[in-house]
Amino acid sequence: MTRPLTVISYCTPNFRCFSAGLRTDCERLGYSLHLEEIEKQFETVIQAFDFKIEFIRDMVRRYDQVLWLDVECRIVKHVPDDWRSPLISTYTHGGSSGFSSGVLMLDREQLELIELWLKYAKYYPDYPDDFVLDFLSRSLSLKFRTIPFALYDRESISPVARGLWKNANTVVQHPTINRWAEPIKYRRAFSGKQRDRSREEAVARQRKTIFYRNFAGDFDEVDRVMREGAEPEYRAAEWVFNAVDWTYAPELYWPQFPGDYAIKPRSFEKSREYYEQPVNSISFRDRAIAAMRLDAEDARRYGLEQHFTFRQRARQILERVGLTRR
Repeated sequence: MTRPLTVISYCTPNFRCFSAGLRTDCERLGYSLHLEEIEKQFETVIQAFDFKIEFIRDMVRRYDQVLWLDVECRIVKHVPDDWRSPLISTYTHGGSSGFSSGVLMLDREQLELIELWLKYAKYYPDYPDDFVLDFLSRSLSLKFRTIPFALYDRESISPVARGLWKNANTVVQHPTINRWAEPIKYRRAFSGKQRDRSREEAVARQRKTIFYRNFAGDFDEVDRVMREGAEPEYRAAEWVFNAVDWTYAPELYWPQFPGDYAIKPRSFEKSREYYEQPVNSISFRDRAIAAMRLDAEDARRYGLEQHFTFRQRARQILERVGLTRR
């Protein structure tokens, strides 16, 4: 018998603007929803991620099988029957790959894992929650059902679209426009130290990337309108464009947080090309995971010997992604 499914999420005041969409989707599709609008504001995104783990644990205890969705997600159609816990969305980038916990299905059989997840998130407070879950999965050989998300491939068969766009195969849209107001803090959380650019340029570039990954309209038409320079408020696919001063933003963030449309990358193709180019170094995520360890008690409990040095663990990861020199 299939377990009942409860969709769960929470949001802080800055993200309440997204909650109505998820509520509408669950009502339309007949899913139970537990969405808490909390008053707490977190000092860092990592603190918000760690709160999420505790929230998920409490909801699993209460409802059994849950589908955690970041509050900005939209459910396009019914979840497939073969989506069963433990399940998580994943990404691939330049030879690196890993968990993306914005779409995550768990039940009471994973409560022990959730407790470990919370424990090691506190051990490693500088890293996102999905880094820690990725570490535990690799260390304990846990088998997750994985759903690779589609980022730039608008014809993808993936059921998770990492943007506001969708196609016939899309089950969940997981946009990133929630990062628009403060894109740098998310970039630092997931990628570590950034290039030596001015803050203004770094913000503008991150927003341009968010645009190309999320916009569901006609890029060529937007370029045409902007080049003509006549319309002060052109609207398309829930975005606003000021062709007079070349600013733009998602409707939810207009006009408080205008982006610079003239900044690079200047086309969808260039943005995709930059993302998909091969990397010649180990990723921030893989470096972080290579540095993580189970404590002695858990190593004994799960029958694991952990005598690898950081260098040995890093080399294992480099070999996995094909970056070691022969």
